[in-house]
Order: sequence, then C-alpha cells, then structure tokens
Amino acid sequence: MCLSRNLYFEDEVNEEKFSLPMLMRLIHYAGKYKADYIKVTALLIGTSFLSLIPAAINMVIINEVLPQNGVLPQDMKSKAVVLLSFWFALSIGAVVSNYITSKVSTKMGNDIICNLRKDLFDKLMDLSFEYYDNRPVGKILVRVTNYTDELAGFFINDMTRVVESVFLMLITFICIVFIEIRLALVTAVVSIPVWFLMWLLARALHRQVRIERNKQSNRTAFLAEDINGLEVIKAFNREALNEEIFSELSEKYHKAYMGSTRYREMFFPLSHGIIEMTCTAILYAAALFLITHQWESPLTLGAVVTVTTYMQRFSSAAFSVCQRLQAITNITSNIERIFEVLDTPSRITDRETAKEVDSVKGNVDFEQVDFSYVKGVKVLENIDLHIKAGQMIALVGPTGAGKTTIVSLLSRFYDVEHGSVKIDGKDIRDMTLASLRKNIGVMMQDTFLFHGTILDNIRFSKPDASDEECIEAAKQAYAHEFIMKKEKGYETMLSGNGSELSGGEKQLLSFARLLLADPKIIILDEATSNIDTQTEKAVQAVFTTLLKGRTSFVIAHRLSTIRNADRILYIDKKAVQEDGSHEELMARNGLYAKLAGHGAD
Repeated sequence: MCLSRNLYFEDEVNEEKFSLPMLMRLIHYAGKYKADYIKVTALLIGTSFLSLIPAAINMVIINEVLPQNGVLPQDMKSKAVVLLSFWFALSIGAVVSNYITSKVSTKMGNDIICNLRKDLFDKLMDLSFEYYDNRPVGKILVRVTNYTDELAGFFINDMTRVVESVFLMLITFICIVFIEIRLALVTAVVSIPVWFLMWLLARALHRQVRIERNKQSNRTAFLAEDINGLEVIKAFNREALNEEIFSELSEKYHKAYMGSTRYREMFFPLSHGIIEMTCTAILYAAALFLITHQWESPLTLGAVVTVTTYMQRFSSAAFSVCQRLQAITNITSNIERIFEVLDTPSRITDRETAKEVDSVKGNVDFEQVDFSYVKGVKVLENIDLHIKAGQMIALVGPTGAGKTTIVSLLSRFYDVEHGSVKIDGKDIRDMTLASLRKNIGVMMQDTFLFHGTILDNIRFSKPDASDEECIEAAKQAYAHEFIMKKEKGYETMLSGNGSELSGGEKQLLSFARLLLADPKIIILDEATSNIDTQTEKAVQAVFTTLLKGRTSFVIAHRLSTIRNADRILYIDKKAVQEDGSHEELMARNGLYAKLAGHGAD
C-alpha cells in the first residue's frame, strides 16, 4: 500500500506560495464576464466621480451664493435652487447605481464560483487514485466547499470595489490638489506610513491565515473520517477518546482563528484611526491658517469645507481599500489550496495517440510488469501472465501479496512502473480510459450505493437502460427476490450507502449493476464475501452462465468460489508462485494445497 500524508494531525505544506500572478490567475476566472465587470466597474467609478460634485456645489454656494450677512439675494435664489436640485438628483442616482451594481455583481460572483467549483470537481474526477491515497477525504472536501464559498466575496465585492476605492482616492486627491495644493502635499506625506503599515499587517495576516486554514482542514478531515467509521468507533468504545481528539483539534483551530482574528481586528482600528487622525490634523492646520492668515495666499471658507468633505471621502475610500486588502489576504491561503488541486497532474491520462476501442475479445497479457506504490518499494516484480479470452482466473494468496494490485493495473487505476498490460495484444495505455473501462466491469468487496432508489442504483452503470433491463439484471444477480419483498420494490429509496440493506443485499445490488453494464472483462474482488452460504450457492449456480464468453478475474478466500476457475494463480512475494487448475495445484501439494486445506468450505 502507498503511504498517506497530510493526515488529520498533520498540517498541509504548500509547494507554491501565494503571489500576484496567482491572484491574477484567479481574476482571469472572471474572463467570461469581462464585459459585465467592465460595465459594473465603470458604473461604480462614474458614480464615485459624480458623488464628488456636491462638495464642489457646496464651495460655490458658500463662496458665491451666501452673502456675508446670511441673507440670500433675490437674483441668486434660482441659482441656489438649481444647484440644490442637482445635488438631490445626484444622491438619488447614487442609490440606484449602488442597487444595480450590487445585484449584477452578486449574480456574476456566484456564477464564477459555480464555474470554479465545477472545474474543481471535474479535476477531482480526473485525478488518479494516487491523489486520494495520499489525502483524507475531509481535506479534499473543504476545498470544494468552504474555500470556494469564501472566494465568492472576492468576485462579488472586492474585485470591483477595490478599483472603485482606489479611483476615488486618486480623484479626491486630484481635486484637493486643484483646490489647495498645500493641503494635498500634507495628505500625500502622511499617507505613506499608513500604507506601509497596512502592507506589513497583510503579510502577517497571510501567514496566520495559512495556519488557521491548516487547523480547519485537520479538524474537517478528522470529522469526515469519524462519520465514515462510526460503526467501528462504537464497536471499540472509542467515543470518549475520539471526542478528546476532536476537542483538541477544535481547540487548535480556535487558537489559530483567534490569532488571525487579532490581525484582522488590527486593520480596522489602525487604518481607520490613523486615517482619521491624518484628516483631523490636516483640517486643524487648514482652520488655523484660515483664522491667522499666515499663508501667503489665504484660504477661503468654501475651500476649507470642500477639502474637509473630500478628505472624508478620501478617508472612507482608504478605509474601504484596507477592508478589501484584509478580505483578499484572508482568501490567499484558499487560493493556494484550490490551485494546488487544479495544478495537480493526473498520472493516469489518455495518451495523445490513444484510440477508442468499441469492444474487446478479452485476451489479457501482463508482460514483465513491475509496480510500486512508493518509489523503491516494489509490490509486484516481473509479473508475466498470458490469459486467453473467456478464461476464469482466480487470484489467491496471503493478504497484501498484490492480488488487488494486479486487477487495479488491468483497469488502469494505476500505471505499471515497468513492462506493459495488454488486451487483445494492444497496450491499455493506447486505449482511451473511457473505452477501456467500458469493457471492464469491477466489483469490490466494499460495495458503495448512492442515495436514490434501488432502480437508480442498478441503472448507475448504464444510465440509458430501461426499467426492464435493470430488473432482468437484478434477476440474474438473484437480487429480484429480496427487492420485491421491500414495501416499494424497485422504487425503495436508499439512504447514504444503502444502510437499510444487509451486506449481502448490497453486494447483490452491486452485482446487478455490474451485469447491466455487460462488460467483456469482469473483476470480482471478494465480491461474494458478504453473501450468506445459501445465497452464494445460488450465485455460483449461474456463474458458468454469466461468465461464459467473458474473461474474469476473481479474488476470493472461499474455495467454493474459485475451485472451478480455469486457472488459479497463487500470488506471494511480489510474483506468481503457482499457476494451474484446482486439481493440478492440489496434486502439487504446494502453497495452494496448504491454503485449500485450511480454507476449504
């Protein structure tokens, strides 16, 4: 077996760290919606620009419309009404614009996340078993669910709002320059240390968030493992111990979360406080010079009020940028994990020259095959087998000898390290995976059933099969009788993994599913281990009919299952130690004979 890594008590280590190109790659996911995003961003920028006009109107009203004694001249009333009406219209327009941009951004953001999650799922379906051998299910699951969900905010708000806020900061600064360049210079000087401090906080937050995500991933992996193994946990009275482990993992996550929270919370008081103090200092200086008239060119009251308003807008925009920076920093670890999945190469892929194979006869050849799950630790060595179409081959031997590995190589769940596996003289790597596996039916000892009706589960192997075909397959697998005893028969709804059925009933359903696919090569890996003796005898009675004309590989410990095989292969010590029929091997009085003597029914 291969060695696992990234267990629930181990932190994941990312080979590729977050970088600006990685962020740009995420942004490119919105490429399909590029035009819409440009429109939304343009609308936000336009709204931000228009939102600055009321401050300019204020300056005109204060400096030109309002007289010194506070009485509005008759000839200026119409001008004031026009200016105030324009101000009101701009406010209404801003509300409408915000509603439109929020609605459109939310739809686009969720559409993009759906596409990203689909790509992740497609990638997971494409990855070989080696990837899953190395990772707990929980750590994979959290990437497709939690991590992608948290990215939604980036596409809905952050990607457009950060552009809007930066633009608003730039345009307000330009306005201040035109109104009073001396105040603009003060603004520029005091802003530099603020952004440097925010950059340092962002780096620290990213490191802490990576730790938090690791602890969250560990906790989820342990939870998923416990749910799947609940029967074993209860059988061995492990509830209390596992509760302690989960409590410890939760405490570690809580500690990591609080650590990152401290950095998150520093963003808001620091950014907001420093910016507000900066604005206050600038306004205080402006008011001081306005009162004392110490500057060479005097400040007008309208200019001070307008600069005050623009500084408030600048402060608000700067604070928004800090918020977006914090939000983006929070998801950087998510981006690392998600792209790690998307960038993981699948070791089992179609060659460029691979071709579709409609049907096969069933001749199988293993030629000088070596295989290792872990590099340097061979599981199979120099396997050389030549099997004729239609033969039933039984694989026996001690646990861990490599029986399941041999049939896994035939299905190309793994690729050989050296040598080749051929069907009808053609290397299986020169066949497309879809056509190869269409011709090979596999039934494992651990039967998995999906949530749905019994009929749906049988039809899983052939989605276009009719009800009659499914029922006929069930009859051939001796499943029809127990199905009809259910209250709703074939329409009986099964929960996750068919917990309502016995182990034998689940295997019979799985056998029916296999027969419906009608493969030319059949692999049965301990497929009758959970079937009672009476049911097994019924299944054995039709084995000769069902397997006739098909090449079959049967891994079993029951002698009754394998004694009629055309050839029995005794696998041990990385190789085939004995090869022959039951009678031939018993006559040799070798390894198989000893096994049969201890394991005969």
